[in-house]
Amino acid sequence: MLLALGIVGTGLGLALLAIGVWALIFATTTYGPAAVPRWSSAWFGASPVLGAFGIVCLLRAWWLSRLRVEAHAEGLRVGRGPRAKWIPWPAIREVRAVGASGSYAALDLRLEDGHRVRLTRTLADLDALVERVKRGAFPGLLEASRQQFNLGETLAFGPLRLSPDGVQAGRKAVQWKDVQAVEVRGGRLVISARPPDTTRLRVAAGRVPNVDVCVQLVRHLGQVP
Repeated sequence: MLLALGIVGTGLGLALLAIGVWALIFATTTYGPAAVPRWSSAWFGASPVLGAFGIVCLLRAWWLSRLRVEAHAEGLRVGRGPRAKWIPWPAIREVRAVGASGSYAALDLRLEDGHRVRLTRTLADLDALVERVKRGAFPGLLEASRQQFNLGETLAFGPLRLSPDGVQAGRKAVQWKDVQAVEVRGGRLVISARPPDTTRLRVAAGRVPNVDVCVQLVRHLGQVP
């Protein structure tokens, strides 16, 4: 996407520059120097804006294409050489995978120090990396969430709230004894209540950090097989 935007932006910038030069020459030879601003100023004004946008996108795409990510038993190494960043699994506080399994568009990580790391499809093996990050980070996140919940705390997973009484999204809520099913389907996290209660909580999975941890907790607390 960035590469395509860069090519289009740079190309449009050059095209507008060429049109501006043509307009300058045409206005000068046809109407005289006084007509030049009216004919060419708009083209010359837009050209550097689009050109700069295209160049920034190209540079960003080039930098991302050189990004190297290695998954190890204890964490991730992001970058190359001595400036590479080491991220141990316990340092990861939030994992958000944008898209569906098998076709992820991006992986967003929030670290314990507040920094965020975004990895996109410029990485050839992004899908495998997402699954590896989940396997590395989620066991610790799941255990930490269980401990917090056992202390009586309400857990927040984006728009979802898990309390001792049940799970809530906005004004809708389902008590733990009434939870019938929980699944991620069509890019949404869906929590359904047992009949005759027809309550169904639907939340975009991309809005729920650590969505797999949330699913496991809801299944455990709602005693869903």
